[in-house]
Amino acid sequence: MTEIQLVNFDQFDKDIIDKIKDVSLPLIDKFSRMFGENNIEEFKLFVKPIREKQKQVLYEVVGTLETTKGVFRTEENGWKILDAVEKIVEELERMITEKKDRLESKKKCHRAEKCRRS
Repeated sequence: MTEIQLVNFDQFDKDIIDKIKDVSLPLIDKFSRMFGENNIEEFKLFVKPIREKQKQVLYEVVGTLETTKGVFRTEENGWKILDAVEKIVEELERMITEKKDRLESKKKCHRAEKCRRS
């Protein structure tokens, strides 16, 4: 199984980090089911505090999933780290699903030999 690399998350306690991993693991499982487990090269989440307002911190989170099918990258800002990570995972899932759909439609076009490239 691919390990989730968390960069700059040392400011968060173990419970938050465990929740982040719990939110992220279904993404890896979904990609593995779609394309095969050996196609995932790296999954990384990077967090950076952008600004502080009173006692709250605005975070920028960047999610990168490197695979043999391409690199999927997205970023999100949020006051709550877990909400930002959930949005990252949702966006990466959307990107992966679109990639799968494009690959499947190319296969269908190739088999049918009716599709023309624009």
